[in-house]
Amino acid sequence: MKIIVQRFISCALAFSLAGLPFTAQAGLIGTDEIATPAPMQAERAKVRDFMSRADVQQELQAQGLTAEAAQLRVEALTDDEVQHLAGKIDELPAGATTGVAGVVGVAVLLVAVTYIIVRLFYPQR
Repeated sequence: MKIIVQRFISCALAFSLAGLPFTAQAGLIGTDEIATPAPMQAERAKVRDFMSRADVQQELQAQGLTAEAAQLRVEALTDDEVQHLAGKIDELPAGATTGVAGVVGVAVLLVAVTYIIVRLFYPQR
């Protein structure tokens, strides 16, 4: 029984470590890069443009928020919040859904985990 638990733990650790990225990057940052607010203005403009789309304004009105109030709230966001929202806008699918790919991925993962568990707890003799 002890060997089965050790085998399971070692396989689980090896499987989890296989997916971790082991890269690091370092470099010097110049003062001109820090002092320039241009990237933040570009991200703020990206959020502003997203909020001015017709479908987004329609959804905001359905939630009870006017377009003017939404624009005022965008202007009141901190730089970190703007970066977070701009990143979320970049991650949105462009007219496609990931439902089928997600279901297939989960199914493959479940089959692989089931296979590993069966091989660990019921080894062939």
